[in-house]
Amino acid sequence: MLSGDKRHYWFIAVLTSCWISQSLAQSGSPSSPLSNQLTLSKALDLARTNYPTLRGKLANIRATEADAQALAMALLPQAGVQAQTLNATSNQVRGAYVSNGGLLLPISGVRTDGFNSQAAWTSGASLVVDWEAITFGRREARRSQARLAVEQAQADYEGELFTHQVRVCDAYLLALNAQKSVALQRANLQRAQELQRIIRASTEGGLRPGIDSSVANTEVARARLQVLESQQMAQQQVLRLTELIGLPNPTIQLDSLVFYNQLPQMPAMPGSNPALHPQLRVYQKNIDLGRASETLLKASALPSISVLGSLQGRGSGISEQAQSDGTFRIDPSLGAGLPLRSYNYILGLTAIWRPTDLWRTKYAVSAQRERINASQQLYDQQALGIQAASQNAVLQLELAQARAQQAPLQLDAAKQAYIQAQARYESGLDNIQALTQTSTLLNRAEVDQALVTSSVWRALLLRAATAGDLDSFLQQLPH
Repeated sequence: MLSGDKRHYWFIAVLTSCWISQSLAQSGSPSSPLSNQLTLSKALDLARTNYPTLRGKLANIRATEADAQALAMALLPQAGVQAQTLNATSNQVRGAYVSNGGLLLPISGVRTDGFNSQAAWTSGASLVVDWEAITFGRREARRSQARLAVEQAQADYEGELFTHQVRVCDAYLLALNAQKSVALQRANLQRAQELQRIIRASTEGGLRPGIDSSVANTEVARARLQVLESQQMAQQQVLRLTELIGLPNPTIQLDSLVFYNQLPQMPAMPGSNPALHPQLRVYQKNIDLGRASETLLKASALPSISVLGSLQGRGSGISEQAQSDGTFRIDPSLGAGLPLRSYNYILGLTAIWRPTDLWRTKYAVSAQRERINASQQLYDQQALGIQAASQNAVLQLELAQARAQQAPLQLDAAKQAYIQAQARYESGLDNIQALTQTSTLLNRAEVDQALVTSSVWRALLLRAATAGDLDSFLQQLPH
C-alpha cells in the first residue's frame, strides 16, 4: 500500500482529472489497427476516424444534406403520368358526386337510351403538371430551414469533435503521467535494491545491526508494491485513452515522454468570442433554426397560387353517336376500347387560402417563440459556464506555473538530502531510519516534479478548451 503522503499525491492526480469535464459541457468500423506506439497527434486522428459518436454526427450531416436535396426537388414543378384500361358497364345517372380523394374520371357520358348492363373496354391517359408558383415566402422559408438544418448538424459535429479532442488530450496527459510514474517507481525500486545490497553486505560482515537489513528488505518490498500500483493505474489510464479513440488496448505505449523535458510556452490566448466557440455555435444554430421554423409557420397561413396543366386522351368501345333506334353501339372487344380517340387539355391557375389557418398558426407561432426562448436560455447557460471555466482556467494555469517553479527546487534539495544521508549512514554517523526517510522524500519529490509538469500542460489544455482554440495547445506539442 502507498504511504499517507503518497496516497495524498495520487489523490491530487485523480482530482485534477476533473478539470476538463467540469469546465466543458458533457455532451462504423475501425479503419486501421493500432500500433504499440501512440503519439497525441495520432490519437486525435484515430479518434476522429473511429469514435462512434463522431461517426454518428457525420451521418446526421449526410442525412440533413439529403433532406435539403429532397426539398429542393419537391419545390420544382411536379409532373405525373397516368394510363388505364378498364372493362366496365356504361350506366350513368345525372346528379352530383364527391370524389373521396383524387380525381374521379367518369367512364362515359350519361346514357340517353336507357340502362344497359353490357360491358365495354375503355382507356384513358393523362399528363398533369402542377407547380406551386407563388407561395408568399413559404418556398424561401423552407429553403432557409433546410440550409440551417445542415449548418446545425455541421456545428453539432464540430462541437462534439472539439469536446472529444479535449477529452483525448486530457486522457493522453493522464496516461502519460501514469506511465511516467511507473518509470519513477522503478527507479525508486532500483535505488532501494542497491541500498539493500550494501546493507546486506554490511550486516553479514557484522558492521551493521541485523535490523538495518530488515528495514532495507521492507523498503524494497514497499517499492515493489508501488511499482505494481503504478503499473495498474497506468494500464487503466491507457485503456481509458484507447477507448476514447475507439480502439481499446491497455498495452499501448505512449512515445511522448519528452513532455517532461520541457514546459510549454504561454501563448497569448484569443479574446473571448462566444460566436466562435465550437460548443456555443451549435446552440446558436438551434436558435437560428427555431427562427426559420417560426417564419415558415407564419407563411403557412398565407395563400398559395399554383399553375396547373394537363393533357388527356380517352378511348372507349361505345360509339359516340346513337344509332337510328336511339341506342349506342357497344363493341366489347379490347381492340375497340384501347385506342385513344378524343383529346383534351387543361391550362390554368388554382388559388387556395384557408383564412382559419390564421387562428391556428397564431398559437403554433406562439409555441415556437417559447421554444426559441428556451434555446436562448440554454445558450446563455452554456456561455455562462464557459465564462466561469475560462476564469478558472486562468487561475489554474497561474497556479501550475508557480508550482512548476518550486518543484525543481524541492527535487534538488531532496537529492542533496539523500546523498548526504547516504554518506552519513555509510560513515556510521546516522541510522537507517534517517536514510529511508530521505529516500521517501526523494521519491515524493520526483513524483511531484512529474505531476507539476503534467499539471502545466493540462492547465494549458484547459485554457485552450475554454477559449475554443485547441490549436493554441497543439502547437506547443514537442516534436
